[in-house]
Amino acid sequence: MSRLCTTLLGTTLLGATLLASPASAQSSAQSSAQSSSKPTARDSARVALLERTAATYRGTRSLRATFTQGITSVRGGPPMRSAGEFFQQGSQRFAFRFTDPPEDRIVADGEVLWLYLPSTSKGQVLKVPRAVGAGLDIAATVLREPARRFTISGLPDTTIDRTPVQVLHLVPKAGEAPFARTTLWIEPRSATVRRAVIVELSGLTRTLAFSRIRTGTTLPAGVFTFTPPPGVRVIDQAALLTPR
Repeated sequence: MSRLCTTLLGTTLLGATLLASPASAQSSAQSSAQSSSKPTARDSARVALLERTAATYRGTRSLRATFTQGITSVRGGPPMRSAGEFFQQGSQRFAFRFTDPPEDRIVADGEVLWLYLPSTSKGQVLKVPRAVGAGLDIAATVLREPARRFTISGLPDTTIDRTPVQVLHLVPKAGEAPFARTTLWIEPRSATVRRAVIVELSGLTRTLAFSRIRTGTTLPAGVFTFTPPPGVRVIDQAALLTPR
């Protein structure tokens, strides 16, 4: 469907299956799990960084960044690449305005998500319920209640463009996210995501890299408004999903 949102719609959440065991072994396993599940100072620091980053995206008056993206199929082959600018305002509005391909637009206006992707789907635009399109929003999908929704582990710190970043690996707990796992490169000083690698349930891997991140800046007028071009067919998925 798109270089940015392939397999976004119709993803399936996976559940967990628990196996029974003898009482003594179960008691031992529970004791071990309880002991190993006690948060360490480092665990608490990771959660604090994620929560601070969530607050940045949720609470800032505005956020603007340049992005590049690559999507790799589970079947292999070269990644599909795209680039452009990303805009966000609070937790309800965001927009990907592409420069490559130049006419593509993904806009969440606070009520619905518009997917206009003439590079791959000519002559049509998808109008999707905001909740269904939340998978495109890192703040809503990844950063919301991280301690409750994810098992969090740390990878070695590194740098991006000579800027120190912390690398965190997140695996969703059962039923908590429409992806299998994600890795975030977070700049602690600004509490912003510099890179995200998201492995979808289908096996697709989506890599987003952000640069020139600016918060509290003036955004272009109408950046969160989308008007379908003349002659373009609007496929209203909100109407299709509404019971009759």
